[in-house]
Formats: sequence, structure tokens, C-alpha cells
Amino acid sequence: MSRFLRLGLAALLSLAVTPLWAGTLRIGISSDTTSIDPHFAEIGTNIVVRQHVFDSLVDVGPDMTLRPGLATSWQPTADPLVWDIALREGVRFHDGTPFTARDVVFSFRRAPDIPGAPSSYRRHLEDIAEVEAVGDHRLRIRTRLPLPTLPNSVAPIAIVSHRIGERAEPGDFNTGRHAIGTGPYRFVEWVSGSHMRLAADPGHWRGKPVWDEVVMKPIVNPGARVAALLAGDVDAINDVPPIDVARLSRDARLSVWQGQSARVIFWTMDVFREQTPHATAKDGSPIANPLRDPRVRRAIALVLDRTAIVAQIMDGLAVTAHQVVPPGIPGHDPAFRMPPPDLAAARRLMAEAGLADGFRLTIHVTANRYPNDVKQAQAVAQMLARIGIEVKVASLPLAIYFNEARKFEFSFALVGWGFTAGDPYVILRETFQTRATNNYGRWSNPVVDGLLAAVRVEMDRPARDRAIRDLQRVALEDFALLPTHFQMNVWATRKGLALTPRGDESTLAEDIRPN
Repeated sequence: MSRFLRLGLAALLSLAVTPLWAGTLRIGISSDTTSIDPHFAEIGTNIVVRQHVFDSLVDVGPDMTLRPGLATSWQPTADPLVWDIALREGVRFHDGTPFTARDVVFSFRRAPDIPGAPSSYRRHLEDIAEVEAVGDHRLRIRTRLPLPTLPNSVAPIAIVSHRIGERAEPGDFNTGRHAIGTGPYRFVEWVSGSHMRLAADPGHWRGKPVWDEVVMKPIVNPGARVAALLAGDVDAINDVPPIDVARLSRDARLSVWQGQSARVIFWTMDVFREQTPHATAKDGSPIANPLRDPRVRRAIALVLDRTAIVAQIMDGLAVTAHQVVPPGIPGHDPAFRMPPPDLAAARRLMAEAGLADGFRLTIHVTANRYPNDVKQAQAVAQMLARIGIEVKVASLPLAIYFNEARKFEFSFALVGWGFTAGDPYVILRETFQTRATNNYGRWSNPVVDGLLAAVRVEMDRPARDRAIRDLQRVALEDFALLPTHFQMNVWATRKGLALTPRGDESTLAEDIRPN
């Protein structure tokens, strides 16, 4: 039976006066945008804006697979350092000007160096030596070394018009002056803390978008976000609190959608300083950094109960993690597991390390950045107390947290990494490579550095996957960090809408449709 026959006569009559794909979609999102400039900061809500207003050469699907975007094909040439990229023809920016290779060259030059940007896209482009326009719709990209992940590397880079000029600043995007992309939606306005308004681009190369208008409302407080959905103030919300999932699932007015995230949650530890700023003896006096001792790190690992965190703190809406790379991402090793909880062994290790009585430790966590982040920290504090570690939990807002982490202000801290482009190299490098910017504990191992160097250039997929599995095993057997779980992404919508969950956590209007 056809879809229209299933709708019934009344619904068919309503279609005569109301287009099926029309109207305004209102989305309550868990964090506010910090800039409309798509090169300003690679953080969740900014990425969502980029995915609506701007296109990239390579698109990432809901299942994290790559698909054509502004590039229709990408192929390495006979020279392993040169890639040939064919660009989509007939694409226009929202101001009507045609998209050409010149815009890509400009965007790749601009993205790594935005003045005042809190995080840079440089890491995605650092292995690209040259981007050359070969006609209006063809590119030649020369890399500094064989680069198997070139399509993944360029996927996060938004393409902006070269006409904005070299001096364009983030403020020019925030006012709308330069917020002109080739994406499915046009920028209308942004009022920080209130809303973002977007309008469909009917001439988009993928076809007219589902919704005429999209309004994104930042509602940071989880309870307030749920209340807005229940009140009908929004049509969909992201980051449904685990505690509310069952209740919302029973509500006949609503639908709940979930899928496993490509984000891993883990604890990082300071292992490079002789004294770490947030660990002391029980009486408050200074002590040598206990986290430098592998026996202490193993003891902590032996009381970290992943199953309890998933079941009790995350209400079952997570999957226990024993490594950094999630299932479905190249290099995941289903055979590797962290040691199961063993309190007696943990206490023996603490005694062997001369810390049978434990010590004091302040652990740091984000405030409402990840589902139940503060509750996770409180649970970990109780677990560490079992081996004599007295824990104080300190939570910080996102705007402060990662700036402090990059300055190595923490001793033991919660981190979440998401695999936004479907390949693990960048995240593994940032997590494990000696002196990487986001290796907050400064853990270092020459074997892992060597394996990372091999992964960076290995064009053979099976060999590359083996190297990824090997480097994770070496790092995690030394307890370089402590993974706990892979998040589950949970959304809720009003009845009558269908949502396709995405592994990268983005909430896109194109993934929400009338059903």
C-alpha cells in the first residue's frame, strides 16, 4: 500500500492546503553557539551551525560514513602525495555567486588562523602542503606525506566565499554580513542566549530542505529543556537526560530516539609532574605526585566500575568502554578489555606504592557538558574512597574548563572525545602523542609515538587498523587514561516527527522529518 493511501482521506485532504514539508521546526539545544564563523571553534553547537549554513567538500552521514559534499570525487594519483578532487558544478552561495575551486583554496588558507579563536582547525590541515585550483571545478591537493585520511581531514572544513576577503573577522559572520554559505539553510539572525533563526535555501544542490524555517533555542538546563518540549515551546530537543527517558517514552505526545554515540568518556591523569597541583597528603601537606606511579593508576582502574556507571549513573543509556576507539570505527579492538573491578588487588597495589592510607585528590569535571557529568564525578569519588583516596569534586563551565585543561591545571579530569569525521587518528594523536596539545596528562611512550607516526601515513587499511589496535593496547595497559563509556545520544520530538540519530551527536534539521 502506498504511503499516501496509508495517510487516509482526511490527511490527504489536509495535504491539499498544507505542504507536507513546510513550516517552522523549533529545536531546543543543550548549549549556545559561540560564533557563526565556521572556522572559529570546533565545538558541538558551532559545528551544527556549520552543517546547516555551510557545506564541506566531504559530508559525514548519520552513521559516520563519508559521502560526497561539494566534492563529487576524491582520488589519490600515481604520486602518493597528490590527490585529485572533482568539485560539484552549478552550486551557488546564498548571495547567488557561483561556487568555484577558488573558494576552497581560500577556505583552506583561512581556517587554521582565525584571530582569537579558542580552538583551531589547524590540526585537520597541517599535513596539506598545497591546495591548487585546476580550473573552476577541479582541485589538486598535495600533502606533506602519504595521507590516507585526507577525505576525513577535509570533512570538518566549511567552505566560505573568497569574496569575504582576507580581513574577514568572526564578528562579520555574527552580524550576518559574511554568514553566506552554500548549505541547505540561510542564516537569518543570531541572538546569543536566545535563538538562532535559519531559512531554507530552495535552490540547494541537494534539493529544497524539509523545513521552511529552523529556530534553534539554547536551553542549557536539562530540566528546562524537557519542560520546553512538554509545554510545546519546541518541537525537538537533544541531550535528553537519562533520568527522563523512560518518562518521555511513555508520553503519548512524544517520541524518543536514541543511538550510540561515537564519543568516548574517559578520565585523564597528570603523570608528568613531580608534584601535581590537586593531590596532597591526608593532612594537606605536599606529597610526590602519586599518579606518576603505575601501581596507583592500576589501583584506580581496579575500583573504577564501568558497569555501575552505565547502569546507575547513566541509567543504562551508555555502553561500557574499554578503549578509546568505539565499535564501528576503524581500529576498534573487540578483544581488548580493561581489568574488571578487584578491590583487594587495588588495596595491595596502594600499599606497595607506600600509599596504604591513601591521599587527598581534587578531580575536575565539566558542568552540564556531558550527560550526568557531575554525577559521574561523584560516583568516581565514592569508588576512589574505597582505596583511601579522599576526593573533592570541582565542576567548571565549558568556557573555562578546556582552557584550564590545556594549561595543565588539573590532576585528574573528565574528558569526552567524539569521532566527528569517522577516523580515529586525530583523536588518538591528541590523546596519546607526547606533548600533543590535548594530552592533558602529558603521558608519553616512544612505542606509541612510533605507532602513531605509522598510522599517520599507512595507506593499507588492514595494516593501519592493526597499528591502531596495538597503540591503544600499549597505552591502556599503562593506564595512560581510564575510559568508562561510550555515550548514547538521545533526542525527543513531538509526535508526528521522525528523527535519524547521528553518531556525531549533531542535531540537524535534515534528519528530522514529518512521518
